[in-house]
Amino acid sequence: MDHNSKENFITSAIAMLPAHIKAKVVMDSTHKSEPFCDAEIELTFGPQKIHFYVEAKRIHRKESLIPLFEHAGPNTLLICNGLSKFLLEQCQQNSLNVIDSFGNVSIQADHVMIWAQQTKAIEDTPQPTNISRNSLMSEGVCKLLFTLAAAPHSIKSTYRELADMANISLGMVSKALKLLAEAKVVSIKPKRILDKERLIQLWLDSYRMTLRKSLGGIRVTYPTSWQNISLEQDDKWGGEVAAEQLTAYLNAHDWQLFTHIPLQKKLAQLKCRPDAEGNLWLVPAFWGKSLKWSDRTQALLAIAELEASLDSRNHETARMLHEQYLSTKATN
Repeated sequence: MDHNSKENFITSAIAMLPAHIKAKVVMDSTHKSEPFCDAEIELTFGPQKIHFYVEAKRIHRKESLIPLFEHAGPNTLLICNGLSKFLLEQCQQNSLNVIDSFGNVSIQADHVMIWAQQTKAIEDTPQPTNISRNSLMSEGVCKLLFTLAAAPHSIKSTYRELADMANISLGMVSKALKLLAEAKVVSIKPKRILDKERLIQLWLDSYRMTLRKSLGGIRVTYPTSWQNISLEQDDKWGGEVAAEQLTAYLNAHDWQLFTHIPLQKKLAQLKCRPDAEGNLWLVPAFWGKSLKWSDRTQALLAIAELEASLDSRNHETARMLHEQYLSTKATN
């Protein structure tokens, strides 16, 4: 697994952590071959903070774990794909701290024991469930979540209006609302949002887990400041630039610009060429033009990208934005 793959792997796994466990990650850039040298992570839960050295690895059988058992210690941590019940038990029996991509956590360190079972581990035989977290992480559901989180009153709109705002099909609106209703996030009859906080968290999780991977777009290098970029009416900044606009706290280094116009036309306007290492990420807007924009909408877009990064200062800014624009206090 290359460096970027490991970073994406770690990001996806920590996105599934229970809400009360916070993670701050620093990737190792020296590409060491020894175990537990892929990253360093600090986990915070309540007043407790614990530092770990991380191994990011796909595990499919016990033989993949055995080399790690020899190096396991109180401050080492395996971050991996979803494990079976048997493999989770093997980690516990051999004192190997682990977080898997299902959100299962087994940690014993510094006189602290953490066991969190976000979703069931894989059993030997499939178990029926009414609704899975994966179904709530689909791209269509994610787009509707963004619309409902940005404009909570839109839940009372017609299916056609919701489809236009979220840029999804009528059938997807019906399917997504049914899934959210089954998850007790919204009510269809009568139409209302039942759990605003969970709806927002589902948007943030689904952006990290699903939508961000499918955004596509083009990276370019823009030679001067982002303030010099001429925007079309429906162009919207995301990530660090949106955060700088809303808080005046963060100095944006990585620029994410969503646009409804064709990317080739945007490239021509900017007089730039594609550059995989560029500081400007041009992204096709995933929402419909009928979605009314507000500071809340901008904050939702910014926080999702900030939380998807592994930059601790971005995470701090995301918390500031959440408190200012999305908390109960902010909406009252």
